This record gives sequence, C-alpha cells and structure tokens, in this order.
Amino acid sequence: MEACSPGWQERLSAWFDGEASASERREVEQHLPRCAGCAREASRYASLRRTLQAERAMEAPVPLALAGRVAGLAPRPRWASPPRRLVAGVAVALASAGLLWTSWPGGMNEALAMDLERHHLKAFSRVTPCEFESSDPAAVKAWVEREVGYPVDVPVVPGATLLGARRCRLHGKLSASLLYRHEGGKAMTLFLPLPGSQAAKEAARFAGDGPRCTRGPVGERICVAPGGDARASLAVSELEPDVLLAALARLAP
Repeated sequence: MEACSPGWQERLSAWFDGEASASERREVEQHLPRCAGCAREASRYASLRRTLQAERAMEAPVPLALAGRVAGLAPRPRWASPPRRLVAGVAVALASAGLLWTSWPGGMNEALAMDLERHHLKAFSRVTPCEFESSDPAAVKAWVEREVGYPVDVPVVPGATLLGARRCRLHGKLSASLLYRHEGGKAMTLFLPLPGSQAAKEAARFAGDGPRCTRGPVGERICVAPGGDARASLAVSELEPDVLLAALARLAP
C-alpha cells in the first residue's frame, strides 16, 4: 500500500472509480499535492488503467459498453490480495470478452447487469466491503433509510451472516445494497433499488411474472424477484440460483 492510511486508500479507490461524492473528490484533489504516498498510489491506478486499455486493444472487437465496464471490474492495488474469484473473473473477461458477450443469456438490460456485477465484485475486493458494518438488521435498515433515503427490508438469511450495507448507483440512481457472507465464505449482495426507479423497472421487466436468474457478463449469477408496483429485488453471487432465490424470498412482498 502506498497510501498514507487505509482510510485514504479507500478514498483514492472511490475517487478513481468515480464513486466519490463532490466533497470527497475535492478532499482527494487537495490531499494529493501534499502526500507523496497517495500521489504514488494514484499514479499506480492510472498505470493500471492504461495497461488494461492496451490489453483490450489487442483482443477481438467487443461492444464498447462491455469493454469499458469490464475494465472497471479490474482488481485495484490493495494492501491485501482480492479474492481469487475476482481476479479469475476479470482475467477471463479481458481474454474472452467476445465469448462471454455472445454466450451471456439475453433478456436483462446490459447496463444494469454490468452495474450489478461491478458493485458486487468491487465491494468484496475491499478489506472492508461495507460502508456500514453491522449484523443487526434493524441497525442496517436505519442506516439505509438515513443514508440512501428510502426504507428497505433487511432479511435474515439462513446459513449467511449479514455484514452490513453500501450505497451504490444503478442506472445513475442512488440505491441500497446489503452484503452477506455465506457458510464456506462465498459472498452475496442483495440490491434493493428505489421502487419506480429505472433499475427497478428494468429488473421487474426481466423477471416478468416470477423470479428469474441469469449470469452476468463476468460470470456471476444474478437473480431477480419482482415485487409489483415497479419494485424488484436482486441477488448477485457465485452461489447457486436456489440459494439466491431463497434469500430474495425472505424479503417482504
């Protein structure tokens, strides 16, 4: 780690990924000229992006939207190694993006599927996946309503530990995500977009009359449960679809 502290490492990561708020961006831009370690870390991020862009240029042509988003899934330099699943998934995506694109089951909005995988994989590549850490559903529910701006259900999922929650953007709209760790260490994210938002409408349209699952372009499973009135909840993980659907079923209708 080159950054001067784990906290600044997280800020730099969010800044580089375009996930920082306007005030956070100003803090980073004011900090970099004064901190040699963070400036070196920012330079490493820039070098990584250039390397990925060069590698993509050597591969067979793929849709521009897919190529850009796959690059965004690349593991960032960390003081701890990211999960092997993330590294392997990105390597396969960079090497075989065309195959993944053509073999990916159709029906789900491309931008939404990309956003779901990106947020899930990036969260669990961090030492601390959650913005708010708690295994108490009531505490997580209160944090989401305060920080995201709308109420959500926070289910207790058998065989899984609630880690906490994060804010994310789906189709550009602030959304809530709940993070869990299943027995055996496998990660799962439940995405609960704002009812009536474009992400919720796209997810409900994909699901149709009942729950439906697919794989995203990088290979994670994505399951969607419609809730009526332009509502939908989504689960992303490498776990089997029946596990994801069981977790979604614990959300109140």
